[in-house]
Amino acid sequence: MDLSVITATRQRPGSLLQCLGHYHSQSTGGLKTELIVVSDGPDRQTEFLARQPGVRYLATPSPGGKAGSLAKDLGLQHARGTYVCFWDDDNVYLPHALATLYAAAQDADIGVVRVHHRLRKTRGMVILPRQWSGKFVPGDVDTMCICVRTELAKQEPWFEEIPGPGTDIRWLKRLEAYQPLIRYVPVIIGTHC
Repeated sequence: MDLSVITATRQRPGSLLQCLGHYHSQSTGGLKTELIVVSDGPDRQTEFLARQPGVRYLATPSPGGKAGSLAKDLGLQHARGTYVCFWDDDNVYLPHALATLYAAAQDADIGVVRVHHRLRKTRGMVILPRQWSGKFVPGDVDTMCICVRTELAKQEPWFEEIPGPGTDIRWLKRLEAYQPLIRYVPVIIGTHC
């Protein structure tokens, strides 16, 4: 398996259906992928929707919230791919997203690509990362932008005892402590909504 895609979700069937559609419309060129849909708490409707080829369903024992970090950790435990990426169910992914994420990570520990990102405060749109410096900068990267060697991703849990905003940047900062080789490919793969 080349790439595991983890989607943490919680009772959002419309968003999950959209995400499944984006996953199945990917041009992978022979790339072997799996989608792991992880429900934050058991959810029959999510389980039913995830019954598709190439998709696995998992659920945390009970809703944990915490910005989906418990669900992401569960997905990581079950990831079979050499690399892993995280797809939020409400984002829009272009047909080349998976192939681009995987290509960016080749011969590296972390691949970084670009995304359109809606800013909540101004309701404007920017492209992240704005200027890649080789380091993860708060507010300038989103989990949607990265593909991580699974072995490295499993070194640090998403879940933190003290939850708060920015769980993705805090997780990436912990991964930086391992001095990973990071490769940047300035290709836009979709829109963070």
